[in-house]
Amino acid sequence: MFEQNDLVCLKKDKIKIVYTINKIESNTAFISGYIYRIKLICELQDLEYASKELIERESKILTKLFEQATKQQKRKHKVVFGTILHIDSDQKFLDSCLTLYKELKIHAWGIHLKEKELKKHLEKILYDITPDIIVITGHDYFNGQDEKDVANYENTKYFIEALRIIRRKFNQDSIIVIAGACCSHFESLIANGANFASSPKRIHVHTYDPAVIAIKCATTSYLQNVDFNQILKYIENGKDAVGGIETKGKMKLLL
Repeated sequence: MFEQNDLVCLKKDKIKIVYTINKIESNTAFISGYIYRIKLICELQDLEYASKELIERESKILTKLFEQATKQQKRKHKVVFGTILHIDSDQKFLDSCLTLYKELKIHAWGIHLKEKELKKHLEKILYDITPDIIVITGHDYFNGQDEKDVANYENTKYFIEALRIIRRKFNQDSIIVIAGACCSHFESLIANGANFASSPKRIHVHTYDPAVIAIKCATTSYLQNVDFNQILKYIENGKDAVGGIETKGKMKLLL
């Protein structure tokens, strides 16, 4: 019998993505990706336990992404990196991203907050914290119906609400915002003020994808545009997973 925190796969999934069971109600399971920012609701009968090989495969992918993201060139000058506020509905993913920021010596605040709670708490958070870059992420899901209708996305509407709150006070030059998760409605997120967002082709994004973009923004000079092609080197699914607009970096030289 399945239990909370079990690692499972969908029987019909040919790719065999690994999920974690977050909650079980009667014969229904609420699951989220082990390394992908996606969540689903399914019947217990549709699940099977993830094999040791599948779990190891995804763990290796995550380790490889971490190692790639932490590679950095030595800098000739002392610099002040941009600061990051990372808001994430998944505590495990949040902790992983905070570890990544720490490894690169980028100052970051981390807040665990469910997507539905963003509207309620974000304004106070912005009053207490003044970052250069904000990441708003967690999990999302597209039900396969009308792609243009935001109602067909699990959490895109909550990301949009958060963007509107931020943009009432800060424009796209003053604070960079990275928003979205797996399969999010990319066009709506950009239209409502995101500098970078997922997912143009409604596909999965990894644990670290939003953090990788934030790191590039934090370590790019405020006199230069963030090099999107450099970002794509660390994003497994490239432009299908993330997109954005021209954006200046947040790093400054220390005089």
